[in-house]
Amino acid sequence: MNKASTVAVLIVALAFECNSFAQDRLADFTKQFLQQERGLWMSPLHADREDMKWLLPLGISAGAFLRTDRNISNEVNEAVGLRRPSRIISQAGSAKATFVAPLVLMTIGRLSNNERASEAGRVGLQAVLHSALIVQILKSATNRERPNKLTGDGGFWDGGKSFPSGHAMTSWALATAISDQYPDKKWISITGYSVAAAVSVSRVGGLNHFPSDVLIGSSLGWLIGHYVSHHPFSKRTPEKN
Repeated sequence: MNKASTVAVLIVALAFECNSFAQDRLADFTKQFLQQERGLWMSPLHADREDMKWLLPLGISAGAFLRTDRNISNEVNEAVGLRRPSRIISQAGSAKATFVAPLVLMTIGRLSNNERASEAGRVGLQAVLHSALIVQILKSATNRERPNKLTGDGGFWDGGKSFPSGHAMTSWALATAISDQYPDKKWISITGYSVAAAVSVSRVGGLNHFPSDVLIGSSLGWLIGHYVSHHPFSKRTPEKN
């Protein structure tokens, strides 16, 4: 997803979320969205000893993948048969798919007066929006070469947009955010996480990303989805008399 498409989709999504272009509603949404965004960037500062139970294994796994990324991608490169199915599956994590899915859920919820579905769609959309912004910042900051670059070795700050995987991040953020809204319906969690996992693996199979790109992208998406679910927007502030 390039920057132009990200901005375009953000504008459409913001308009839909606010129900109109009314200045007060757009301002209220923007304020709360930026508060969430700030909270996401500041959340690492609030990590405690309990978080080390998963942060430590994640760090070790990421380090191991960084050392073996190139070798794994070379092996994948030889498995030509993976390319086509990987690209097909990868479409489920595209910008169009991950933005349309929560918008459709919101629409269904509103048409059927199902507040739970509407809320799941809203939270899912917020998670995807945050993921889209965060991944673009991280990609620009790291500039890692993609595995399909013929003369590259996966180096950072070498003119690429490989780290982390945007498809993995948005897929996991959406799956997590929606799953959190339906803790009593295990099939939703299983379906959502299965799709997110398939998309993540397909990004390696399609030589779009290294394993470490996908691991970090998936982890960040999972964290973003949970954060947004536990820090929802407040209802619209009543207008002052």
